[in-house]
This record gives sequence, C-alpha cells and structure tokens, in this order.
Amino acid sequence: MISGRIQSDDPPARHKICSTIPQGGTKPSIANFDVGNPFWSFPEIYMESSRSWGSISAQIVSRAVGKVVWLSDCNRIVYALSDFVGTVRNDNGPEHDAPLTRDNFSFCPFGRALESTVEMPVRYIQIVQRREVYDNIVSEMVRGGAVNLKPRAKFHDPLVSQIALAIANQINHRLLDTILADALSTALAVRIVRHYVDPSALELAPSSGLSRERLQRVRDYIETHLDDRLSLTDLAGVACLSPYHFSRSFKLALGVGPQRYVMERRLERAKTLMRRTNQPLAWIAQEAGFFDQSHLTSVFRRRGRCDARPISSCNGVNLKDEYCFCAVTGRHGDRIGVRAASAAPICDSHRAKPRYTSRTFRG
Repeated sequence: MISGRIQSDDPPARHKICSTIPQGGTKPSIANFDVGNPFWSFPEIYMESSRSWGSISAQIVSRAVGKVVWLSDCNRIVYALSDFVGTVRNDNGPEHDAPLTRDNFSFCPFGRALESTVEMPVRYIQIVQRREVYDNIVSEMVRGGAVNLKPRAKFHDPLVSQIALAIANQINHRLLDTILADALSTALAVRIVRHYVDPSALELAPSSGLSRERLQRVRDYIETHLDDRLSLTDLAGVACLSPYHFSRSFKLALGVGPQRYVMERRLERAKTLMRRTNQPLAWIAQEAGFFDQSHLTSVFRRRGRCDARPISSCNGVNLKDEYCFCAVTGRHGDRIGVRAASAAPICDSHRAKPRYTSRTFRG
C-alpha cells in the first residue's frame, strides 16, 4: 500500500491532503458511467485516491510522462499540485504549449476532445461534474439561459482553489456528506460559469426565502429521513426549487445552510438515543444517519462537544475502554451502555478543546 501526503513542491499548509490507496487499485466509480472516456484506460494515469458523491467525483491523480486523451460527457476541472510542462490539442486542432503552474486550474467542458502531453511527472486534483449541474446553473443565473463553455487553462481563482482542496481533503476521511458535496459542486459550477459570462448578463436576484409551508415540509422530510443518505437535490425537490435557489432560500429562512441544519438534527438524535437507550455507539451512529461510529465521534469533536474517546475514568467512575459522553448527557461517567448516578456538571478534564480553523464554507 502506498501512503503519502498530497502537496505542491513547496506547499503551503493548506495543501496537505492525505491519500492512501493500494498500488494498481480499481478505477473510480465515475468510470462506470463514463465508459466512453479513453482517459481511464491510459497506463500513464494512476489514481492515488478517488470518491464520488452523486453529481460530483474527485480524484488525486499521479500522471507519468506521455500522452493521454480526455473525452467525456462530464465537465472536468484539473487543479495543479505541481507545475505542468507540456502541450495540448483541442478537438484535433493545432498543438500548442499549455503550461499550468501549481495552485492554478484548467477546465474542459463535456463533449470536447482534449489530447495532452506532459514532459515530466505531475500530480493534480481532478474534479468531474455531471453536465446537468452546469445546465441548471446557466438556466437560472445567465440571461438568455446559454453560455459557450470552452476548454481553458491558466485559471487562477482563490475560491475555486479552496473548494477543490476542501473536496480533495475529504476523499478518504468520509466526513463530506452528499448534501455538502452537492452544495460545493453547485458553488464550483457557479464560479466557473462566472469566468465565461459578462457580469451584465448575470441574473442574481436575491432569494425571497421559503414559505412557511414549504419550509415545514422540508423539515418534516429531514426528520423522517435522517438515517438516509440525504442529498441537496432531494431536499430541493421537496421544496419545489432548484438546488441553487434552495440553498440560498433555506439559509435565509433558518440562518444556517441545509447541510449544517441536517448535521445538527443528527447530533440531537444521537444525544437523545444516548440518554434514552443502552445501545452501542455504532448502532446509535447508524440510527442518527452518520456513516459509522468514527464519523459520529469526529463530528462531536468538531462541534466542540466532549471528546468521545476511550478513557480510564471520569469523576471516579471506571470507564476502562469506554467512551466519555459527559458533555452530551450532562453527567459524569456517562457512556454507551452505562449510566453513572452522579449529576455533576460537565467534566472539564474531558471537555473538547476548541479547534481554530478557517471555515470558508459555512452551512
């Protein structure tokens, strides 16, 4: 098994992207519906890691010297983690130099043949999006509902960089749920489209929010399907809105985005189950809609709640090989399967320390 950190040659801290995958691993799942794309069969391409979330797929790619061809029904973004030196040919046109420096990206729309050659090994983040994401965005935010997307390199956009890195960092961590992945995919498409459209052609009317009836319908749906793999498209459909408008309308109505709201509701359900049942933590995580037990404990840490980790004791209660959830239940020694009698305040020694991070994408 190969293990390493994805980073630029002289990377800033934000480029530290963990990736682990067996040598000669299988093709990413997107290749199953992108079967006509010759890219997946080139031996020069090695997928270090890959993951798909509905309408978007991301890969960390190592590429050897040589020529490859891309031709897909999906839109593709390549974010450089190292400098590219080589040539590109679009749709059998003339070959031309196409250097791409790290921290910059290129874009190739669906249906366009792209033949590229590199003179030295390179590494990059590859993000593949279904064309429907862009079709919906263009029909809603561009006057006339049409835009001519062409292959283009040498983009530099800090917001696109942040989105690409945020997605790539979650390939192996399993903390990026479908709702947030859909939201990031939409934000990425909006940002790309802006590079092809004159600002005067954009129609960015502010959202008027959700009516009380639609909002309640969405909230009821979320409560009923908390243990399902909810997606932004599902929730937008319940509200009879597009994902683009739904995200803005939902946040305007409740003050938080759909993904954060759903995560908070899952946390509340987990807390309730912890208080009222003696079920294992793995069962509670599943019932509350988390991927697994580690996902639940990770979310608790990130939300600043008590660190759910094995400890030896809490306020004199023996907790060997158990988890302390005193901040969840409000009582020392509480953990799955055992209830301590003490009703003392939250245990300071086991309170999670705050984590200071730059949270660009809230909700």
